[in-house]
Amino acid sequence: MPIVGDVRRVLTDLLQHDAKSDNAANSTQTQDWLQRIARWKVDYPLVAPTYPGVLSPQEVIVEIGRQAPQACYTTDVGQHQMWSAQFLKNGPRRWISSAGLGTMGFGMPAAMGAKVALPDEQVICISGDASFQMNLQELGTLAQYGIEVKTVIINNGWQGMVRQWQEAFYGERYSSSNMEPSMPDFVMLAQAYGIKGMLVKTREELAGAIAEMLAHEGPVLMDVQVKRDENCYPMVVPGKSNAQMVGLPKLLESEDSQALTRCGNCGAENQPGNKFCPECGTKL
Repeated sequence: MPIVGDVRRVLTDLLQHDAKSDNAANSTQTQDWLQRIARWKVDYPLVAPTYPGVLSPQEVIVEIGRQAPQACYTTDVGQHQMWSAQFLKNGPRRWISSAGLGTMGFGMPAAMGAKVALPDEQVICISGDASFQMNLQELGTLAQYGIEVKTVIINNGWQGMVRQWQEAFYGERYSSSNMEPSMPDFVMLAQAYGIKGMLVKTREELAGAIAEMLAHEGPVLMDVQVKRDENCYPMVVPGKSNAQMVGLPKLLESEDSQALTRCGNCGAENQPGNKFCPECGTKL
């Protein structure tokens, strides 16, 4: 049923109506769903990979979250946005992202607004080397008003998600997604605006550099160079549903893996604990 009206008034009226109703909250009504989610977390844990001699994007984000667990975070758009959503453990009202709208360049202006509104809070923008260049002129605003936003560029030298799609679905025909030939020196760019610029290339530098960034009084732009060809999973293939994600790790064989249930709709084999088929969503 569509409701047409001012969202503030409509939500206020709905809350007042709910408060007067006899519909008591049932804490057990979502128990099966929560148990299913808990099982997925065990079966498909998020693990930040590490590689010899090069930083992974995931481990950078994990370390930022470890050192600044109470910060307000904003993101730009792409792989770094998805890794941030996966690996940051921030609480309510601590996450600002354009989500699926895909507005590259959103992160730093959003962080500026958050910092101006909440001057006593730590605000960190996690961006990509391509997204950041959509609004890099806002470094001038940071400098002019002394807005203490910390911006971290997860720099893999690509429009990362574009490259991932071109690799996976377009036969590795890369078109206009390699940013490296025309990439500016981000440290010198920050310094040109009178802002502290930092460059991180190695695992040994990472923790100390993040601590230095967070301790600095004033805006900071940190360029963290990471593995160039890291892909972000899981992802949904074009034309498929969210129940048909790719890139999930294979489940390990377990004692109860022998009694598989076959979906009556699509014929896919399901683990014993499944209540819905992950291929087509049919209730088992």
